[in-house]
Amino acid sequence: MELNHLAIIMDGNRRWAVLNNRPSYEGHRFGADNLWKVIKDIDNYSINYLTLFVFSTENWKRSQKEILFLLALLEQFLDDLESKIEDYNYKIRFIGDFSEFSKKIQQKILYINKITKKKPGMTITLALNYGGRYDIVCAINNILKNRDKLKHIKQEDFKDFTLNASIPDPDLLIRTGGEKRLSNFLLWDLAYTELIFLPDFWPDFNKSLLDKCLKDYSKRTRKYGE
Repeated sequence: MELNHLAIIMDGNRRWAVLNNRPSYEGHRFGADNLWKVIKDIDNYSINYLTLFVFSTENWKRSQKEILFLLALLEQFLDDLESKIEDYNYKIRFIGDFSEFSKKIQQKILYINKITKKKPGMTITLALNYGGRYDIVCAINNILKNRDKLKHIKQEDFKDFTLNASIPDPDLLIRTGGEKRLSNFLLWDLAYTELIFLPDFWPDFNKSLLDKCLKDYSKRTRKYGE
């Protein structure tokens, strides 16, 4: 069964760090380091779209120390990404509310999106300060802005107003870390997505686990309510 779009909730960084006798917030650094390895592994398959839950709207509820660490790590990750993208054909886009980030981070986001926009390779979407409910509210506000032109909205047209308007719905969602919930991620897009929940923490996610997930997916039959 074809897999065109893979989505991942990268969970378990803090618990991984504690198990490895490190400060909990340092797990995010190991998770970020693992991300690029996983992206390159995924690129070996015929997957055209990859969406990653990097920073949620709920993450602001964490301690100030951890938030500052996450923001510094995000800026470092964007710098690292910028230095690598010239060697790859990935098209990198971002979704979420960027207004909460510093101007410096916002500029990096815009720059990376701009210079990769026309690249022909896999489209990688990074969800930053993103929430599924936020996405739906944004879509409704977009509809209200165009209400003079619109008389009726069909269900199949609603996605045209969401942050992933031009991106097909995910075929498979993988969540690491043992939790079995969506945590406000792509709520509209995941309606008929196949789900796999792994007990393994994100820093331990590797090609072997990816292969197992894709093999599991290939054996499933998607019925879409039929």
